[in-house]
This record gives sequence, structure tokens and C-alpha cells, in this order.
Amino acid sequence: MDKDNIIFITIVVIVVVTSGLLLLIDYFNLEDKNELAGQIGYVDIQTVFVNHPSKEKAENEINDLARDLQLELENKLEDVPKKDHQKLINEYQDLLSQKENKLIDNIISDIEITIKTVAEDNEMKLILKGEDILEGGINMTPLILESIIEQ
Repeated sequence: MDKDNIIFITIVVIVVVTSGLLLLIDYFNLEDKNELAGQIGYVDIQTVFVNHPSKEKAENEINDLARDLQLELENKLEDVPKKDHQKLINEYQDLLSQKENKLIDNIISDIEITIKTVAEDNEMKLILKGEDILEGGINMTPLILESIIEQ
């Protein structure tokens, strides 16, 4: 064989092998995508909430607010008659609870939006709360967490 034939055969082999690898990669990517299509999944909401990136920031914000409100309350209690102390304490507790609920609701809303997006992107039939599953289903918790962290 001459040099030109060897080069031609080498190029043909490289093209065939490369094409085969690309087809194989596409096949496995489609297979992964189709693996979840039409399936029923479940999510451990508590695990996602505990590991949510915004949770620590929300906790710090609540702790800072509680500290500030406590100082403010202590100062105001000195100027208010004793009979009105409990009313003032309740107002501050309500204010703190409202802020805490708002921060929790924001995190839960983010989790719900992510679950819906992941379900739609993967063409899943249904995703339930993990506590509602007795048997079967696909645990989507890691995928939901990954998606939230990537945001």
C-alpha cells in the first residue's frame, strides 16, 4: 500500500469512529431524558428546605431582627405602664413572626417553582411530596437540590 491509501484509510477510520461516538452520546442523552418522561417522582421537601442556599441567610436575617427588636422592646417597656407590657410584647412577637413567615414562604415558593420547572423540563407525569409515597416513584430530591443550587 502506498502512503496516500494509508492516509485515506486512517481518515475514514477516524470519521467512522467519531461519528459512532457522537451517535452513542446522543443516544445516551436521549435515554437519560426519556427515563423521566411520563414517570411519577417524589421530593423530600424538608431535605430541600434544610439544604436551600437561602435558608442560612434567612435565619441570620431573623436572628438580627430578633436582636434589634428585643433591644427596642426593652427600651420601650421602660416608658410604658406595666399593664401594657404584654400587649407591647405581643406586638413585637407578631412582627417577628410575620417576617419569619415571609422569609419561609419565599424559600418554599422557590422550591415549588423549581419542582414545577424540573417536572416540565423532564416531561414528568407527576411529582409528589415524599411523605405521600408508600412505594415506588423516582426520588427527585437530588435533582431539585442541584437545580436550586445552580440558580
